[in-house]
Amino acid sequence: MEVDELTLKIDEIVTRYSKEVEDKISDILERTADSIVDYIKSHAPKSGHGNVHLADSFVKQSFGSGSDKRIVIYSEKKGRLVHLIEFGYRHRSGAFVSARPFMRPAYDEFVPAMLEEIKSVIGGK
Repeated sequence: MEVDELTLKIDEIVTRYSKEVEDKISDILERTADSIVDYIKSHAPKSGHGNVHLADSFVKQSFGSGSDKRIVIYSEKKGRLVHLIEFGYRHRSGAFVSARPFMRPAYDEFVPAMLEEIKSVIGGK
């Protein structure tokens, strides 16, 4: 085998491996985002008023691809309330409304496992 042929073959193998790793990481990100959204929907507070609840307003949106992929999870309709419920607040009357966290616990539950899975994909295990 000539040196040029060997170089092309190595380049082909590395490119294919890189694509496989990107695809696996993308799948891991999507699965983790789905799990986080499901967790938020099951743990976010639901009001006794109406049928449009905070929990039902959370969605995920993907941006970019490959190594530049980002997934954002947010509340479509009630984004202005999320931080108040997550961290608590002082009402105009002076009463303190305690925090009812649901986003941070979702992050804490799913992200460490996701990072370990990504490390094992990158490490080739």
